[in-house]
Amino acid sequence: MSFRLSNGFALLGIFSLGLVWPYSVNSAELTPITEQQLIAQPALCVALHQGRKCFTKVTLTWHVQALGNFCLYQKSPRRKVKCWQKSKGNSTLLEFESSEKLTFQLINQQNNLVAETAIDVSWVHKATPRKRRWRLF
Repeated sequence: MSFRLSNGFALLGIFSLGLVWPYSVNSAELTPITEQQLIAQPALCVALHQGRKCFTKVTLTWHVQALGNFCLYQKSPRRKVKCWQKSKGNSTLLEFESSEKLTFQLINQQNNLVAETAIDVSWVHKATPRKRRWRLF
């Protein structure tokens, strides 16, 4: 027995994609893109061993409702990553290198927090408390 997809179902699928397009998936829920948001992709960096630095390239993308001047900061230690003038959204690529979770903040010209996101660090193997040494006897 075989099934044939009719044109009605194909149009329904294309139409339903159009309904979802103006939304972004963030934290397992649908939120409109018009909200102020800062998204890190990937949001998780995996190192081989616990305590070692994780290395990856991360894209930080942000969107706001009103045109303005914004700067992206790393929270702690606080350092400026990049600034934009007269923008409603943009993205930047950065080299992530850390052994712990890092938080990034989008700050407006009045020095107010607009949005925040974090990049978590995980590992494959936990650190063992004792060293394993070779013994002959």
